[in-house]
Amino acid sequence: MKKIALAVLAIAGLAGASTAFASDDGWYVLVGAGQPTGNSDQSLLDNALIAGGARGFSSSLSKPTVYKLQAGYQINKNFAVEGGYLGSNNETYTATGGNLAGPVTASGNVTGWNLTAVGILPIANQFSLLGKLGVATIRDSATATGPGGTFSASGTKTDATYGLGAKYDFTNAVFVRLDVDSINVGSSASSSRSTVWTIDLGYKF
Repeated sequence: MKKIALAVLAIAGLAGASTAFASDDGWYVLVGAGQPTGNSDQSLLDNALIAGGARGFSSSLSKPTVYKLQAGYQINKNFAVEGGYLGSNNETYTATGGNLAGPVTASGNVTGWNLTAVGILPIANQFSLLGKLGVATIRDSATATGPGGTFSASGTKTDATYGLGAKYDFTNAVFVRLDVDSINVGSSASSSRSTVWTIDLGYKF
């Protein structure tokens, strides 16, 4: 009986080890949504009007919602590779009043793709910290309309993307993540970095 008990305990131990290993690797998908941080775009647009002679106007800027759809493969408990689609709805700027001959409006959005390596640091229970480094190709499109007519512009920038995050595993399959990422938006002639936070819901196969 003692040997049977030891055998059962050994099998149980092996089964547990196998389950832990299975939870450390495999394919996963996640969807997320969030916003860029700060409000620097409004200052840039205000300054562009001021440089053109505008004075005494008021302006507003609606922040866009950034969304993403990613697929990845976790190689082990400390490393994963993921990539997918990034995009946003329109960010809208409006300026009125002052010496403007009429309202000035502008809207823009971004679309693109990324591929990143993800470092994973398990902390306690189901909680982990993340570090990310990779490459992103982002297309930035914008249209402005004012008394002088309508002007459109677009540009594409491929550059490094990096970020930090935190993950909580509800089960072996379902997890939630908070990501803060830096991406470069613009074109080869002119670009600037944008910091974006997203909350992601993931499922591991």
